[in-house]
Formats: sequence, C-alpha cells, structure tokens
Amino acid sequence: MHRQRDLFRLKLILAVIATLFAVAASCCLGSSNVTLGEVIKYFSGMKDELSPTVVTIIGRVRVPRVFTAALCGGALASVGCVMQGLFRNPMADPSVLGISSGSALGAAIAIVSGLNIVIIGEGFTGSYIGAIIGAAVTWMMVFLIARSSGEYDTSSTLLAGIAISSIMSAFITVLMTLHMDSMERVYMWMLGTFSSSTVAKMQVLAVVVGICVPLLIWISPRIDVLKLGKEAALSLGVNQSRTLGITLCLASVLLAFCVANSGIIGFVGLIIPHIVAFFRVYKARQKLLMCFFVGAFFMVICDSVAKTIVAPGEMAIGAITSLIGAPYFLWLLAISRIRAGRKGEKL
Repeated sequence: MHRQRDLFRLKLILAVIATLFAVAASCCLGSSNVTLGEVIKYFSGMKDELSPTVVTIIGRVRVPRVFTAALCGGALASVGCVMQGLFRNPMADPSVLGISSGSALGAAIAIVSGLNIVIIGEGFTGSYIGAIIGAAVTWMMVFLIARSSGEYDTSSTLLAGIAISSIMSAFITVLMTLHMDSMERVYMWMLGTFSSSTVAKMQVLAVVVGICVPLLIWISPRIDVLKLGKEAALSLGVNQSRTLGITLCLASVLLAFCVANSGIIGFVGLIIPHIVAFFRVYKARQKLLMCFFVGAFFMVICDSVAKTIVAPGEMAIGAITSLIGAPYFLWLLAISRIRAGRKGEKL
C-alpha cells in the first residue's frame, strides 16, 4: 500500500514538473523573441532587469494565454475523467452533457447579432457572456429533462445531454447558414483558440477552476462507490442522485468557463484519462489529480504548436488536439486490445 502511494506521488511530481517546464517554454514562443532567462526573471520578480517591451509581452500576452491554456486543459481533462467514471463508459467525454454545444450556441448568437463587443472590463465580450449564458440554459434543460421521470440517474442524464447537444449543434448550423458574413468568425471560434486570452479572463478562470476542481477531487471517491451499483452505493451511504447532481453541476460550471475562454476543444477530456490509466492510476481521486496536470501539460504543448507552426499566423487549437489526440487514442486502443488478447490466451 505504501509503495503504491509513493509511486503515485512520484508520478504526480513528474507531471507537475513537466507542466511547469511546458509553461515556461511556451512563454518563450511567439511572434516576438523572448528568452527563457527573461521568462525566469519575470517570474522570479526581477522585472526591473527587463525592458518594458519584454515585460508587456510576457505579462499581457504570453502569461494570460499560457495559463489559460493550462487551466482549460486541466479542467477539461478533469471533467472527462469524471464523466467516464460516472457513466462507466470509457468513450464518455465533456461533450456528452451538451454544455459545450450550448456554450457555442450562446457565443454564436452574440457574434452574428453584433454583440461581440467588450461589455464588462478587460475583454469580457458578448461572446464570452453569451457562452456562459448558453451553458447555463443548456444545463437547466438537461437537468429538467433528466428529472422529468422523477429519478435523476446516469442514463436519463446521458440521453438528455446527447439530445440537447444535437439540437444546439443544429441551431449553430442554421445560424451559420443564415449569416454567411459571420460564418468564418463563428467557425474559427468553434475550432478553439486562446488568442483572446486576457489577464482578467485568466483570473476569473483561475478562481472557477480553483473552486470546482478541488470540490471534484473531494467528491471523487464517491464515484468509485457508484461503480458498485445504486443499491450497493446506497448501503455504503452514497446517494446516487445527489452525487450525480453535485458532480455534474461542478463539471458544467467548469465546461462553461472553458468554452467561454477557448471555444470548443475536442479530445482532451477523452484521451487524457486513458493516458493516465495507461500509467496505472485507477482510483478516482488519484486519477483526477493526475488528469488535471497531464491535461494542462497536453494543452500547453498543443497551444505552443498552434501558435508557432504557421507563425506569424495561428492554427486552431482544436485541430492540433485532434491531430495529436486521435492517433494516440487509436494507439492506446490497439495496445489495450493486444493486452486483452494476451490475457485471453493465458486463460
């Protein structure tokens, strides 16, 4: 038992260190040259030794973008881990609730209606506010439909989420068709980007992630209990409906703010839990912790590729995560099939 705990701590420390290195390296990358030494001086409080231009580039452009990418990556991976545990389905990801599609519809409405202007403070545009409102409306619809039968369970929630997601995606398609002049902006936003990250948005996201992720980590052992079945969980003092409601509510808040900050980014919530499981981390709490840091590392790396591969232009972050995530997921699937075949031969 102690050996397993020490091994997990070692894996977690390595994941944290890798994430910090990725963040520092990503702060150096961009259209303007910034050295690693300058980044280290900035974070160590020696800003006086840097030129005002470098301080502005790091503090106002690089840091908000990189930290937003890390927070979104960690949050999406955590939500994916929770979804796969709750629904007991390795193919479940953050999109199953329909929250991502609802957020995208809210942002699309703001863009095509001309409300994509700064409304509150630094960078809080109409699309940002619209995405959060769209996520809230979608979550209420899913919640009400799932509770319509009087029993709030995983099956009704999953089916309601898939149905609502399809409806929201259809509305987005209709909007894009009716407003061809805004189609490119809506499409690019839906593919995902961190180019609109600001200090204020990063701080709000950090507060949301700092509250919701620890709460998910705290409640995560109940997810392990729910895997035993509803009656067994109830006998151990875990109420399925209450646990499901609280967990999915926290996950929905995280998704709403992630989509509002970056648009829709696929594959992160799907593949990161599989990568963590590949390193033999299975308990819900440990897996959630690892997923957060591995997801943050993965997203920062993808964003670094997105902003450098076609510099001075930028590639959609969703395309990068799909190009990296899909082949890796297929490789993991092939490995698991091979292992399952070997176990079958031994039996």
